[in-house]
Amino acid sequence: MEFQLGYATAPLFADAVAAFIRSNADSAWLHENGDQWSELWVTFRDADTASVTVSREAGRLMHWVWGDRSVWRDEHARKVVTADLRPQWRAQIRGRAVPA
Repeated sequence: MEFQLGYATAPLFADAVAAFIRSNADSAWLHENGDQWSELWVTFRDADTASVTVSREAGRLMHWVWGDRSVWRDEHARKVVTADLRPQWRAQIRGRAVPA
């Protein structure tokens, strides 16, 4: 999945992903998906261009982060990131759905 990044989106999202990982450190589910969580965090942490690419498996986890208000530094940061990333995420998730 590829995401075009607005100003400050990548570091804000990386911070929230890190906080989500820390807050769920004792979760077996998080450990089962540890490689994808690491990929998500590192990709956004190290973003140095206007876009990033993550695997579909890592991308599918993104909604867990913006759905957990406790991992964001403030509500404004959450709104900035979700306004930037969520529409792109939805389009890519829906675009890959297999019709019944």
